[in-house]
Amino acid sequence: MKYFLAKQLACPKPVEFTQPAKWLSDHSLEEWVLPYVLELSYTSWRLQPYAQEMGDAGPPFRWDPERRALLRADLDAAMLHVYALNRTETEHVLDSFNVVRKYEERDHGEYITRRLVLRAYDRMATATSCGGSGWVPLALVPAGQGPRHPARDQPEEHHQQQ
Repeated sequence: MKYFLAKQLACPKPVEFTQPAKWLSDHSLEEWVLPYVLELSYTSWRLQPYAQEMGDAGPPFRWDPERRALLRADLDAAMLHVYALNRTETEHVLDSFNVVRKYEERDHGEYITRRLVLRAYDRMATATSCGGSGWVPLALVPAGQGPRHPARDQPEEHHQQQ
């Protein structure tokens, strides 16, 4: 990749990941982001070496579209906060995803991503205004602790009974 392309990518500076998450002050941004990235990306046994590099020794996560939408909304809202966008700017950014809006409205009758991200954004804004306490994720089970495939040596039926 050429340097000028890399400079155009939106990515927080590495030092920002060492700072406390504004909505959860007892965790660094890195500690907060990693379980989200892990659960959203580690969905196949082929990615086991990647998961192990991230410190995870378990089987891959199950693909659950509803849960993934909640995790993505929290992660998207977090990045909007990291970039210090206010709510109006956040709404503008979300309104710029015309293709996502089109297909969600067609398939679900509403722009679900916008609703979820704004809900997550507001929860984070409230927790930030409380000094980084009181934040509640959208998913009931925290990121990185979601349902997984059975271990390779464990039958499917046994795993689903747990």
